[in-house]
Amino acid sequence: MDLPEKFNGEKELARAKAASRAVGWLQGGGVVLGGAILWNLLGWIPVLIGLAAVGWILVKVMGRSKDGEVET
Repeated sequence: MDLPEKFNGEKELARAKAASRAVGWLQGGGVVLGGAILWNLLGWIPVLIGLAAVGWILVKVMGRSKDGEVET
């Protein structure tokens, strides 16, 4: 039989899910904290201008071409 050398049991999978969930919460908290610090240091107008610029760039990059045709 071709069995894997290491078998991940239910307990190991549950621990991995819990660890990944905790890492996600820590990353989200870090982003919120970093954003709050940036907002406090810069003020709200430059932050909004920066977010608008990033949003515009994402729309241009992920949007359709000018001809309206889907690129293949």
